[in-house]
Amino acid sequence: MAHEIFRAGTHTDNNGRKVTITAAELEQAAAAYDPALHEAPVVVGHPATDAPAYGWVGGLKADGGTLSADFAQVDDDFAGLVRAGRYKKVSASFYPPSSPNNPKPGVWYLRHVGFLGAHPPAVKGLAAVAFAENEEFAPIRRSRT
Repeated sequence: MAHEIFRAGTHTDNNGRKVTITAAELEQAAAAYDPALHEAPVVVGHPATDAPAYGWVGGLKADGGTLSADFAQVDDDFAGLVRAGRYKKVSASFYPPSSPNNPKPGVWYLRHVGFLGAHPPAVKGLAAVAFAENEEFAPIRRSRT
């Protein structure tokens, strides 16, 4: 099941910078996403380093200016917290196209998806994430190269 994580437009990041990402750029980001190259973790908030991953982004889809993610290997206890409403909102973090750390330079590349508790997301109006009671999160299938 895909969950909305970002919407095209001009948004203000955590550092107060206005960033514009277009619908076409979200299409490019979805097409460029490769978990074998950089598997974006599911985290709480926007941690600097060394925070645990509570799941992984298995794939991305862009549709009508909205980017959605399929989550994989989600921790059962974390999924329970999401179902209980402790983390309803998400905030996507991207590597900018020109970042030296970007796994695919030239496009916005998903860095992580932060689940938010009390802190409001920069992108308003996304559907709240609601893991189904019996939702199964398959392991990520990696392509062999």
